[in-house]
Amino acid sequence: MFASSKTKNISNENYVFDFIKGLIVSVLLSLALVVGFALCLKWFNIDEKAIVPVAFAIKYISVIVGSIIGVKAESKGLVKGGLFGLFYSLLSFVVFSVLSNSFTFDLTTLLDIASAILLGAIVGIIKVNRK
Repeated sequence: MFASSKTKNISNENYVFDFIKGLIVSVLLSLALVVGFALCLKWFNIDEKAIVPVAFAIKYISVIVGSIIGVKAESKGLVKGGLFGLFYSLLSFVVFSVLSNSFTFDLTTLLDIASAILLGAIVGIIKVNRK
């Protein structure tokens, strides 16, 4: 009985470690992609209308990559992926708010959080059911 409890604790620690690793990777990926896009905006003649769709694409790519890394489970992919999306969106909100010196929480921020939760949940479901 003790060995089973010890195995379960190690397994839970691995899930937490993978989750945190996925969060770190996804936020760093977001930062790298935003810096790359900012350089492209500076060097090339890119229309300002492209900023919003590219920003959403960067967030979605980061959530997908982070969820693939961070959601390692045999069950509850919906919940674990959704939680990943929530934590990613909150962490990235804080990081980018600190970098921009502006903490503006509005409807767009709520939509970003909701879409990250939904996308994380979808990736979690796919990840758990993929053999």
